Amino acid sequence: MTVKVKPLFVPVLASLGDVVPHDGFLTPGELEDVARRVAARTDIWEPLLHEDTAHRRYELLYEDDRMDAWILSWMPGQGTGFHDHYISGVGLCVARGAVQEDLMAYDAQHVSRQLQVGESRQGGPGYIHRVGHHDGLPAVTVHVYSPRLDWVGQYRVGEDGVVQRDVRPGRNELTEQLVSEGALDGVLERF
Repeated sequence: MTVKVKPLFVPVLASLGDVVPHDGFLTPGELEDVARRVAARTDIWEPLLHEDTAHRRYELLYEDDRMDAWILSWMPGQGTGFHDHYISGVGLCVARGAVQEDLMAYDAQHVSRQLQVGESRQGGPGYIHRVGHHDGLPAVTVHVYSPRLDWVGQYRVGEDGVVQRDVRPGRNELTEQLVSEGALDGVLERF
């Protein structure tokens, strides 16, 4: 008996060959450059933006066995919470509006910066940050990961003040929901 599983996300583009520098995994600097190049191409991302006040929306632009690229739409009040990208590097660029990025700091206030159109960031595996809407209806960002973003670590502070890291599928919306509350329901079928 064969069970056919419908993919959770289908990439919009069959290729990003004109903006990806080479075959193989990409460095954080290369990921940031690809994100900037995609953000500069409104013909690629504008059809994928969403104005959804209930959920942050994300569209899979492209994926292969070494990388994936996403278009994220952000509305007021929407954010990720602190997270890392597990073994993946990341490059991100603001295509429309503005977002706020916070970096986690030990025993100090987190570091915060506003990213405007055309501004970009990069991070290697283990890069811990959170991103949230700052301006624009919607704000739009391009995120590129290598290897493909299959898992993330989401950080929370428990009632006892202890920081926890919950491993979550990279294709789920990052929220305050805990894994034990059903965050993995319906996701693992794709593996």
